[in-house]
Amino acid sequence: MQHGAQAINRRVYFLSGFDPRGSSFYYRLFVEQLKTYAARSGRPLTVGRRRGQSDPLLSSWHVQDGPTTVLEVVFLHWDDIVRDHWPRNPLVIAAQGVRFALWYLLRGGLIRIARLCPSVALCGFYPLLFFGTFAVLLLLLALLVGTLLSGAVGLANPLAWGVSGLLVLALIPAVWRLADQQGVIWLFRSILFTHRLGQARDSALRPRLIELAERIVAIERDAPAARVELVGHSSGSFVMAMLAAELRRQPTFAADLAPRFSLLSLGQNFANLGVHKGAAAFHDDLRTLAAVPRLPWRDVTSRDDYLCFAGVDPYRSCGIALEPPAYPRLQLINLAQRQGLSSWWALITNQFPLHFQYLQTAAPQLQGGFDYFEHLLGADA
Repeated sequence: MQHGAQAINRRVYFLSGFDPRGSSFYYRLFVEQLKTYAARSGRPLTVGRRRGQSDPLLSSWHVQDGPTTVLEVVFLHWDDIVRDHWPRNPLVIAAQGVRFALWYLLRGGLIRIARLCPSVALCGFYPLLFFGTFAVLLLLLALLVGTLLSGAVGLANPLAWGVSGLLVLALIPAVWRLADQQGVIWLFRSILFTHRLGQARDSALRPRLIELAERIVAIERDAPAARVELVGHSSGSFVMAMLAAELRRQPTFAADLAPRFSLLSLGQNFANLGVHKGAAAFHDDLRTLAAVPRLPWRDVTSRDDYLCFAGVDPYRSCGIALEPPAYPRLQLINLAQRQGLSSWWALITNQFPLHFQYLQTAAPQLQGGFDYFEHLLGADA
């Protein structure tokens, strides 16, 4: 990772959600949105090329305002871990799905999440409902076809039911493609990974976070930025909290980094992990973050976003009682207006694009109280 001769005024360490696309996708998204923001603001903002593609821990890019470097974005890699936990075999997903369904439907997962945020509970139930509905429909189709063939056509029963079974098997790939197109498979993979974390069955993420914490400390020692922010989007929000806790445990953090360090969570889903009894290490991370003096922490969510716990206190959602004042600072924004989503159906069918609106820019009248690029580069940045 290279640092120019100029001092960095602001450095943002960014953690994506459960997304296998990595830094190349987020770099392209950032460049596209910065062009829009620059055109609207009239500032000569440009983005440098992405550096560190071969670095297993981080990639980065600089933002220039004319000749001045005003921002460095550092993408923290855990996308390789995502790819390692991105099952492609439908049978593997089905087997993991059964395990999740037992916990969600029979062991209280659905009820606990519904008490906090019904829309998130609905999203957790949606893949099970989707596949369950199609399983029933395919079974009914098999019964109908088998009955018709054995009765009306007069085929021998074993042959009739064999034909109906083959017809159902031929339709399964079409159901899979539909689920993939609608984002159901992506959502289910994310749910299954979070469930795995919550059951303390993952051994890859925690060592990565320790590595990242040590790397951040080294960067800020050798090329310190005036201000440092750790940003987590979607599932990256609970990874952000875990990493921030690891940073606070570093011996030099309190003296060297804490005075210039802040946190930003966007579209967070802490409770998806925190409701699990096996998430004791994550609960300990949250308690570490709540220790006084607390780091400045802004949490931005939207009731339009059914993939996040909108306006839900992360500590309360995880069953952790804090002494006042409330922490973090919660902010609810309007996201639907950015895409002109005025009906319930439009909202439901655009959840994935809407969930990424946190990372995009919008005209002032459409920002709904928060704009990522204004936050990073605006007058108060």
